[in-house]
Amino acid sequence: MRISLYNVFFFILLINVSVAESQTLNKLSQRKAADTNIILPPAWAFGLLYGGYTNQQQTINRIEEIKKHHYPVDAYWIDSWFWSYADKGIGPHKYIDFIADTTSYPNRTGMWQYMQQNGIKGGFWIWDCILEKGNENAFNDFKSKGFFSGIYTNKNSWHNNGTSTAMFQEKNEHPGTQCGNIDFDNPAAVNYFKQKMKPFFSEGADFIKLDRTSKISTCKAMFAMSQEFGKETKGRGFVLSHTGGQETEEYKRYPTKWTDDTRSDWTIEKPLVEFNTWVPHVSLKENIALYTDTGKPTSKIPFLANDLGGFDMGETVKPDEELYIRWLQFSMFNPITEVFSQPENPTSNLAWLYSQRADSIFRFYAQWRMQLFPYIYSFAHRSRIEAKPVMGLIPGHLYQFMFGDELLAAPVYEKGILIQKIFLPEGKWINYWTEELMEGNVEYIVSAPLNQMPLFVKKGAIIPLRHYASSIEKGNNDILSLHVYPGDNSKFNLLEDDGLSNDYLKGIYASTIIELKKNTNGYVLRVNPVEGRYKGMNPYRKWELMIHSDKRPVRISLYHQHLKFRYDKTKKITVIALPKKLKTQLVEIKIIF
Repeated sequence: MRISLYNVFFFILLINVSVAESQTLNKLSQRKAADTNIILPPAWAFGLLYGGYTNQQQTINRIEEIKKHHYPVDAYWIDSWFWSYADKGIGPHKYIDFIADTTSYPNRTGMWQYMQQNGIKGGFWIWDCILEKGNENAFNDFKSKGFFSGIYTNKNSWHNNGTSTAMFQEKNEHPGTQCGNIDFDNPAAVNYFKQKMKPFFSEGADFIKLDRTSKISTCKAMFAMSQEFGKETKGRGFVLSHTGGQETEEYKRYPTKWTDDTRSDWTIEKPLVEFNTWVPHVSLKENIALYTDTGKPTSKIPFLANDLGGFDMGETVKPDEELYIRWLQFSMFNPITEVFSQPENPTSNLAWLYSQRADSIFRFYAQWRMQLFPYIYSFAHRSRIEAKPVMGLIPGHLYQFMFGDELLAAPVYEKGILIQKIFLPEGKWINYWTEELMEGNVEYIVSAPLNQMPLFVKKGAIIPLRHYASSIEKGNNDILSLHVYPGDNSKFNLLEDDGLSNDYLKGIYASTIIELKKNTNGYVLRVNPVEGRYKGMNPYRKWELMIHSDKRPVRISLYHQHLKFRYDKTKKITVIALPKKLKTQLVEIKIIF
């Protein structure tokens, strides 16, 4: 086996940590988080997640179609038909029998392996009860052990010899089925449930979509199961559960939540579609407010997702392309982004099934989100370290929000709107699409063509982007494009870890402070030496600088050495490629205008 000098050097570098680095690591370890309840989802969860009512072959085919359309994909879960695809989830048999549908999923191990080979995490749906009819063995087993908190007659038709989703149908009343609620407050019941579920993870599943409940003890058990058994989680679990369960701060320890079964419509104020009254009264406009209205407990959830495009279509099966596009623009700037809908939706909320235009717009925003990962993940860390949410609120303006500290998003939530009234807070702002400089503390009417969500960058912003990869784990931060919008003095803290373990809870992560300082004839950009380190961290990084300014720099230098650069007058961007450097080195760039 050939071993290069570089590999030898890299090995020595990893095992011989300098005293200074050790002290830095200890310093980071000792820093107390502002919100110790917040647990980070794994890094891959900040990419793009999909769910569907698909059998084994359809699951593989769908992922292949997603790849064919050049959409990123980090995770895919199979929803409730996982247990009984053969009868489209009618039930009550199979819900749940701890066996699932072995006919529609004849080789689950192979299916999960396919996902793993493609860098995709696999998950499946579960709920917190057992219906007796058709599942007598499982029901009587838990009953005899005293592992039910209660048994009642379930007359709800959901997976109970009736409708399997919330499509526009009145619920069918029938005699009902005995239903046992599993007692997740009983440690023995939790242990037994976990052992019954372990084989699914042994086959290769990674995470859980939890339905029907948001009770903390249930979320805790599901999260622990993912941590302990998930094939690729390496200790950092993941569960997608309903909103609710926020009676104590402990709910933050079991990420992530989604905004329940929203209506595929613009607003409940003037609905364009008829829905059953029992479908949650939340459409696109109300969904935005779930994140931004401080009067709603959901606004405090650190990692909140929603079904991109809405879940329930009501009485229609006619997709609304405009609604879908506006919804996807909003969802791409959420802490967590997931694509899902009821099975009756002919598009499954997959963009290419809406239109060529939707396909193109989805691809643009989805790929952009993947590039924004270093920025998003840094603010995810800050939500724990500083109790500062990824999505910041703008008092008095419910339908716009900060995404991190540097970006302001104002999603369009009304049909037919091509101009949007927005408010810019104090400071100076740059229209992302036009590079126009705008004063803060002012309301504006801005252009909002269908392919553009109004988006603004704070003057002085420093935004790191990585090169596009089709999943978070396929990409890396070894080459980063640093987008700089010169203004007053500013800084950005790039926070990184291994993305999979819980080492960050012990302070094992990396912090790189990037500073922009104004002087008499320009700016000094400093990338400070990294503080801290984590397992598998590449000691080197290459930076590409993208300076956004309507002025062409006169000179740019690195350590007093002049650098070549390219200025794009049309885009108002100066591009500089820097040589690869050790992360422990100071990088100081002088920009003279």
